Amino acid sequence: MDYRNYAIDLLKRKTQLEAAYESLGYELEMLENEKYSVSSATISPAPVSGTGGNRYENKLVNLIVLIDDARFRRKIVERELKMIEMGFSVLDAYKRDLLEMHYVNNIPSPTVAAMEKYYKERSQIFEDKKKALEAFTRAVYGVVFI
Repeated sequence: MDYRNYAIDLLKRKTQLEAAYESLGYELEMLENEKYSVSSATISPAPVSGTGGNRYENKLVNLIVLIDDARFRRKIVERELKMIEMGFSVLDAYKRDLLEMHYVNNIPSPTVAAMEKYYKERSQIFEDKKKALEAFTRAVYGVVFI
C-alpha cells in the first residue's frame, strides 16, 4: 500500500476542508442560536400528558441531534486539517511551496511555474517534489509503503 496516494488526496482537499471548517462553524452558531430561541421562548413549565410530548420539545431534541452531528463533522474536518498542518511542519518553505503548487493550488503548469520561480531544471523539481511528498507522507501517516 502506497500512502503517498492518500497524502496527495489529502493535499488536494485542503482548500475544501478549510471552507468546510468555516461553514460548519457558521452552521453550529446558527443551530445554537435556534436552540436557545426555542428553549427560551416556547417551552412552558406545564407538564405534558400523553405519549407524544409537545412539538417544542420535539423541535429542541431535533436541534440537539443536528448540533451533535455538526460538531462530529467539524471534528473530522479539524482532524484532517491538523494532519495537513503536521505534514507541512516538517517541510521547509521550498518543499511546502512545491506541494502546494502541485496539489493544493489549481495552477495549470505547476512544474513550469516552479522552474521559473526557483530557477531549477525540470528533473530537479520532480526530484524535490518526490522528496517533499515522501517527507509529508511520513509525517502524516508514519510510513510511505507497506
